[in-house]
Amino acid sequence: MKSIESWHEEQFQSEMTSGVVEALGKGPDAATVARAVADCADAAEGFCVDRPCACAAGCPHCCVLNVAVLLPEAMTIALWLRQKLPGAELAELQKRLATHRSWARWMDDEERILKRMSCPLLDAHGGCSVHPVRPLACRAITSLDSQSCSEAFFPVVTDEDRLVPADLFRKAVFDTAFTALASGLRLVGLDDRSIELGTGVLAFLEHPELTERFLAGAKLPQALWQ
Repeated sequence: MKSIESWHEEQFQSEMTSGVVEALGKGPDAATVARAVADCADAAEGFCVDRPCACAAGCPHCCVLNVAVLLPEAMTIALWLRQKLPGAELAELQKRLATHRSWARWMDDEERILKRMSCPLLDAHGGCSVHPVRPLACRAITSLDSQSCSEAFFPVVTDEDRLVPADLFRKAVFDTAFTALASGLRLVGLDDRSIELGTGVLAFLEHPELTERFLAGAKLPQALWQ
């Protein structure tokens, strides 16, 4: 486990941005983009491995929060789902994603908690169905106390602060990886905007042509954000 003292944010961000530019600067394909996203996640995890964490498989308490992803993250998740899920399961997932887009995309976190609007990418057991390719924002959040999570995300109106002890160093590292990836995308002329997780994944599932559009350096339709 690397110490906090070995963490140099500007250096890390610069190195990650340079890596993204090197990987994507010569006409990227979907596999190269997926690898660049994974490299950013792996580099951040290198600073965070073996740090204390109370999170575990099937622990979905915080999976009601808004999650913003960069477009290549959404694209990578959509392509991964197409490869892994049989047609019937993929169709069912798309229905859940469409429902989520209609009802939850504009809710704030408090409203999502009260209405139990869980992430549509959770499986039947409460586990993350896309865990190997989960977003940087999801990787950034780790609790240090599972009971606090359960209480904080219980759907009840209260004026009391509901705090969860979390690894703030881990969040800082992954937030920097997110920024570095966005910077690299911008420098190579790719769309560097972020989008709500479920909305973005569904867009790439419903419209496979968006992958080629993104890879060609074109902006995705503004209607996706409306």
